[in-house]
Amino acid sequence: MSASRLPELLGIDLSEIDAVLESVVESDEELPRPSVVYDSIIELIRAGGKRLRPIMVIVGGRFGEASLRGKVMRTAALFEYIHMASLIHDDIIDQADMRRGRPALHVKTDVRTALHVANYMMARIVEWSSMNEKREISEEDAYRCAEIAGIVTELCLGEFKQLDTKFNFSLTIEEYLDKTRRKTALLMAECLKQGAKTAKASDELCDRLHAVGEALGMAFQIRDDVLDFTRPASAIGKPAGADLRNGNVTLPVILALRDPSLAPLIRRLGAGSPDEEMDRAIREIAASRAIDDARELSLAYARKARETMQPLRGHPAYRDLEILADHFLD
Repeated sequence: MSASRLPELLGIDLSEIDAVLESVVESDEELPRPSVVYDSIIELIRAGGKRLRPIMVIVGGRFGEASLRGKVMRTAALFEYIHMASLIHDDIIDQADMRRGRPALHVKTDVRTALHVANYMMARIVEWSSMNEKREISEEDAYRCAEIAGIVTELCLGEFKQLDTKFNFSLTIEEYLDKTRRKTALLMAECLKQGAKTAKASDELCDRLHAVGEALGMAFQIRDDVLDFTRPASAIGKPAGADLRNGNVTLPVILALRDPSLAPLIRRLGAGSPDEEMDRAIREIAASRAIDDARELSLAYARKARETMQPLRGHPAYRDLEILADHFLD
């Protein structure tokens, strides 16, 4: 399923999401206008995107009370801010000059400025999540704020794990899965859960949606790691094998290391490896059995997500969850 069709199939207006995203920064009366922080955030929002995480929040919210849709939209905005800020950090760490075919923020400004923008975004969402539309802080809002801060912590730990294991070809599958869970899957799991929780769904339903989201997130990231080797650079907006070039050891690499004919070639790689050597390793991994094996693990998580969803089949919002899963697993 094309990403552009997902909002239409779910009856979600992306412009409404973007309007709420802009309101987060617009409601900060102390932020100067114009300023590099304000201008950069507005530009990031207006550049568009799949808005997959806020879409997940909205779908989760449909398992609760429809009357709380406004609160669900606020929660959706919070999670997109977390995601956007994490991408700024990722691009700096990975020294990636492009993001969705455009210059990355740290290229348009500088690294220190981009870091400041991302840090502001993280701080702003924690502040914004601690109060309701009337700028009042309730016990419920404070608890949600603590939960969201915990999610940001997990993201940071996942990023540190990735930084700490650059070109570490002794990384195990278990360590890779733990890093992937922290960096990607838990945020997606929380999107579904917090959407439902904001809409007053039962704890049991929220926990089940969390489990569905985590399995979908794992399937999504593993598939993305495979596409890094198999999809043309023009389609992903970065060179093939960009993760390996940056020292990120993903599942296809770990599985390729099991091949005695490939392992020596891969283990020779490092930050100073010539382009020809890196290109050859990427081509060899892309043509190896490791790709199919990695796809199979992604499908296993997809099957787990489907199985976890089954008890929700009788709920009116189940079809929306199914459409979402189809997008992840297409």
